[in-house]
Amino acid sequence: MSAILPSSKVYLAGGFSSKWQVLVTSHLTGKYELLDPSTHNIEDPIKYTKWDLDAIQQSDIILANMESTNPGGYSLALEVGFAKALGKEIILVDQIKDATVSRYFEMVRQCSNRIFSTLEDAIEHLLRQAK
Repeated sequence: MSAILPSSKVYLAGGFSSKWQVLVTSHLTGKYELLDPSTHNIEDPIKYTKWDLDAIQQSDIILANMESTNPGGYSLALEVGFAKALGKEIILVDQIKDATVSRYFEMVRQCSNRIFSTLEDAIEHLLRQAK
């Protein structure tokens, strides 16, 4: 795998309720350009879907955080699938604990280039790649 340049853009895919993006931003700002849909404050589904898909197209890497509290990961699955179709690097944080949900999430795992069980491990991976 080639080294990731500091100018690489990372799209942050995942739920908004836990504010996990704050942790990622605190570690990766200055090393990557972060495209964070939790900050755009767009409420119209047509507009936020366009923003998200445009941001994925502009990104080099998708950091997809599937938290155990995410009710299904439907939007995350769409974002990962779109990124895969575009040939993007996909880093998945798979924190699913429910066996039933996990079973139906296998296709997302198969689309991912790297899978971590914690957000901190994924951040460390990205930090090592930025050096």
